[in-house]
Amino acid sequence: MQKFKVSYDKEMDDLFIYNPGAKSRGSIELGELVLDYDAKKEVVGIQITNASFLLQEISEEKDRIMIKTTLADLKTCLVDINQKRMGLAIIKIFLFKKPITFSAPLLKEPSPALVYAR
Repeated sequence: MQKFKVSYDKEMDDLFIYNPGAKSRGSIELGELVLDYDAKKEVVGIQITNASFLLQEISEEKDRIMIKTTLADLKTCLVDINQKRMGLAIIKIFLFKKPITFSAPLLKEPSPALVYAR
């Protein structure tokens, strides 16, 4: 588990969670999620657009105003990324009482997004 920094734009409802010591070399968009990968193909950043709507759907917290208030007050959060399961990274983000868990593709081959970012 790592400590990531949190940046939230309440007006745009855009959440960015990132490893402050890592450098993004490219990103992949998966709907309302944008995952940033470093040169080692590890997830180093997570952007969630329409964050309060998405978090309302996938977390146990259902009050959007409380979600926005919580996100606006956060400066850091814990993130656990397990990158060893059947081609998927299992990502747990600790923003509320229970972690938000989702999966994302592991990069095994060079991604056009990562190659383009060099």
